[in-house]
Amino acid sequence: MKSEPVMNNSQPLRVGLIGCGQAGAHSHLPALRYVPEVEVVAVADLDQDCLQQAGDRFHVKGRYLDHRALLEDPMVEAVAVCVPVQFHVEVALAVLDAGKHLFLEKPLALNLREADQLIKHAVQSRCKVMLGFNLRWHRLAQKGRAFIQQGRLGSLELIRTGLTSYHETIPEWRQRRELGGGVFFEQAVHHFDLWRFLLQSEVEEVSASSRSGQWDDETGTVTARMSNGVLAAAAFAVHTAKNNDVEVYGRDGALSFSFYRFDSFEYVTGPSSPDGIQVRLREMVRALQEMPRGLLRLRQGGDFLASFQTEWRHFFHAVRYDSPIECTFEDGRRALQVVLAAAKSASLGRPVKVGEVSE
Repeated sequence: MKSEPVMNNSQPLRVGLIGCGQAGAHSHLPALRYVPEVEVVAVADLDQDCLQQAGDRFHVKGRYLDHRALLEDPMVEAVAVCVPVQFHVEVALAVLDAGKHLFLEKPLALNLREADQLIKHAVQSRCKVMLGFNLRWHRLAQKGRAFIQQGRLGSLELIRTGLTSYHETIPEWRQRRELGGGVFFEQAVHHFDLWRFLLQSEVEEVSASSRSGQWDDETGTVTARMSNGVLAAAAFAVHTAKNNDVEVYGRDGALSFSFYRFDSFEYVTGPSSPDGIQVRLREMVRALQEMPRGLLRLRQGGDFLASFQTEWRHFFHAVRYDSPIECTFEDGRRALQVVLAAAKSASLGRPVKVGEVSE
């Protein structure tokens, strides 16, 4: 029997989290410690050790080796699904069938057929559903979007982004493209959504290359054209230094920031020179001005972890006050379609129009 979602605005949203791996135990659970609007009441994972460690570290009483048992827990109102993408359809549909609100980590699915299946069930459900693209909720991404919408950059010309990381080992599923691994599925999907979010435009065509070594698609580059004419370029890597940067260029100015540096947001006008003592002094002043707030945020994990906290607060308000979800499964489908086009381009060695991808 389906359980009815509880709507009590004065109480924290009681959440069960399925999947105690990287996303669940190292991002969402640490972030939720600082979100009083949400209470994690249960966790589930097939791995007994991961389940025990997550439960002990975050003081969660409800612990289940089977996600179906978690869905039967009457204390659980909403569920965060943080399992490998190959299991998204199975677990997400079970959550909706149980009458629980659904937070699903990116990417939405392995292919468009699965994505459409999830979207169909989400539309038919009375529960709230949200996709987890945390970079949308990062303080600096929100600030950058506001600058762009205010027209401070003038006519937009180019966006350039990069997301690299370092891993000695990764789970087997992340080593294979067909299981949702590689930089296109795991990393680039974040930035494809970010391009759409910042520029309010769709990706029309991509040209991608990748290099595989020990794992599929360890490194990748993507160039693209947006529907508004803006050109995009990005680089991704999984076995190198850690970086996560954005640059947006317009006729009247440019902005840049790093998701990993609280004092990194910079806006310059067209004639400004990147060299000289004035630029260095401006950087020093900006760092000193941002330092007090930056140190305060660091006490709760910093800006990057705060992006997860912000998206969870948004989800809470959507559930409790029936407000619209701003990161939908349709957003996830559009980003996934770009991922599939990039993977196809890398395989074929030619540009691919995103609209060509239909499966």
